[in-house]
Amino acid sequence: MRSKIAQILLLTIIALFGSGVSLMAESGEVAPAENDTVLMFVGEDLEVLSIASRHEEGVWQAPAVARVITRKDLWEQGVRTLSQALEMTPGFYMAQKEWGSETYVRGIPNSALLLYDTVVPMGSDATKSLQPLGYELSLASVKRIEIVRGPGSVLWGPDAFAGIVNVVPMTGKDLDGVETGVLYGGPGDHGALYANMGHDGGEWDGFISLSGRTIEEDDTTCNIVRFWGDGKEAYPYEDRFGEEQPGRSRYLEASGNFSFKDWFTISGLVSDYKRPYAISGPEESSGEQDLTWPEGRSGPFGFVKFEAERSLGPSSGVRFAGYYNWMDVEYEIIDRSFDQEEKSFYGELLYDHSFFAGKGVFTGGVAYRNTDVRNAPVWESYFPDYVAQEKTTFLPIYTLEDYDDRLWSLFGQYTHKVGDFDFSLGLRNDDHDEYKDALSYNAGVVWTPWSEWMFKALYGTAYRTPFASQLLEDEKAELEEIETINLQVGWKPSQMGDLSVCGFVSKIENHSMEDPYAGLSRPNHQKIYGVELNGRISPLKDLDFSANLTLLNNSGPDETYRYIKYWDPDPHYEELSFPYDTGPKRLFNLTGTWRPIERVTLFARLGYHSSTQLIYPRANTFHYIPGAWLLDMAATVHNIIVPGLDLQISIRNLTNNHYETAGTYSTISGKPFSAEVMLRKRW
Repeated sequence: MRSKIAQILLLTIIALFGSGVSLMAESGEVAPAENDTVLMFVGEDLEVLSIASRHEEGVWQAPAVARVITRKDLWEQGVRTLSQALEMTPGFYMAQKEWGSETYVRGIPNSALLLYDTVVPMGSDATKSLQPLGYELSLASVKRIEIVRGPGSVLWGPDAFAGIVNVVPMTGKDLDGVETGVLYGGPGDHGALYANMGHDGGEWDGFISLSGRTIEEDDTTCNIVRFWGDGKEAYPYEDRFGEEQPGRSRYLEASGNFSFKDWFTISGLVSDYKRPYAISGPEESSGEQDLTWPEGRSGPFGFVKFEAERSLGPSSGVRFAGYYNWMDVEYEIIDRSFDQEEKSFYGELLYDHSFFAGKGVFTGGVAYRNTDVRNAPVWESYFPDYVAQEKTTFLPIYTLEDYDDRLWSLFGQYTHKVGDFDFSLGLRNDDHDEYKDALSYNAGVVWTPWSEWMFKALYGTAYRTPFASQLLEDEKAELEEIETINLQVGWKPSQMGDLSVCGFVSKIENHSMEDPYAGLSRPNHQKIYGVELNGRISPLKDLDFSANLTLLNNSGPDETYRYIKYWDPDPHYEELSFPYDTGPKRLFNLTGTWRPIERVTLFARLGYHSSTQLIYPRANTFHYIPGAWLLDMAATVHNIIVPGLDLQISIRNLTNNHYETAGTYSTISGKPFSAEVMLRKRW
């Protein structure tokens, strides 16, 4: 019933806005806006954000708590991965895991929607932790990274839960020529190269990027090298042992785009990677001997995207976007492989209209997505227990499941300026055929009484799609929902500095945690609240400092995990409780950029995260892991030897080589000291 009401309401809003403005324009009461509101461009010198309201606008007045990282920032800071860029953002903690990075946004794991080229989601529908946050996604061709903290399901649908990250690629308008780069670093014998080629032909432009990388990311020696046997019985315990290292990782990527007359664009990306790693079993399951076994993720993923837009007059326009994306992931667990396939078709039609001489802007649309998942592994047994058993009667039980989902969406958002106030209101209805329908809504006000001050009050809701195991239940699973209030104050007295403070409160319902093998926790609820402080100061023309601090806490019951204790012959269940995992509750970053002479840029970042716990289902105890201070530095020399040739030396983790972090089932060593040398040439 609520879904039908939302659909009727949205259609009514669209009809009223369209007919109302036409009548007023005909009667002469309101003059149509002279500018095209399909693109509210704010200038190259300002931070541009496109994911807050589906239009390009400045971060300062956007109806969102947002940040933009430019290509210049990425280069000067020596950032090579998306994870490294996000870890310097308030509210973000990038947890190091054996298989890569896991994102925590404001104390919620795996809660950010990762978009590439504004529309295409880069995550998995079967598991929330599979996102290309490391070297799987090259930053060589990236123009900027847009970040929003807070729910965004009204405009972006499923999984825009606690934040959105949009990776914007370069175009031929950004590079009219050729740019190449080569890198070498250690430890891990790290080598990389890339080539960007672009051309601006006036009415058209095109861009192509090719990149490759290889590195030994995990040199842990595994002692379990055989397990699965003939498929009916595991190898005898004594035959499972040996010595094996995961080996080298490799990453290849090709991407590009072509645009014609600012109304037609086609783009795409293909990436192929192999990431081997080692997993150490829980101490509770390992007995006297620590057991470590090899795993790995590999396979291609990519997308093809089409966009078109057309003006319907000086105050309105339509836009279309569609994509096809795929992900073929191979999971290796010791001596067995699991192949999982995902593919999605998506199309959306957007309508933009300005009202009251451009003071009001409405964006509404309809979208359709079809997602097809094949061979999603659903574990009914806790795999680490079986590895440690000296007498294995049965192999771990799992099933490979297929499912598909069709999603229809109807959404709209209206923003209106009244004096110094900008109001926004949005609503979205998502109609699924595999799980329950979802209604998302937001409201906000941005007040700028003076050019130096900004006040934001924002409210929004969002939801997450179920895990694969939830979709296979007889009844439609309850969707995990969040509602968040953001209150932000910003002060920018001059170009020499600014300061902002943001307080937030998030309430989560039907929350579930996922363990790779143990399944899901029972639905739970949590309240998370905190404050984010961000400041920047430039005491001298060529010297910039910035700092951010995140403090958060949570309240709510412990997670409850229900697992199969034994079979006799039917399953017998037991329940265990464990804490909700917020990650560290205090995060701090201090960065400095100094340009002592025109051709030299020096950068340093001091980062801190507070203590964490190693939390996973089936654990008897939860290890306390102290916090850590980390120092990264980069030095860049421009135009060395010949014009357009830049040299950069970057160092990570200069001060702390012995800190630990929480892995999947055991503590693991943090990232070691590393150094890289990179040459970049613009032709």
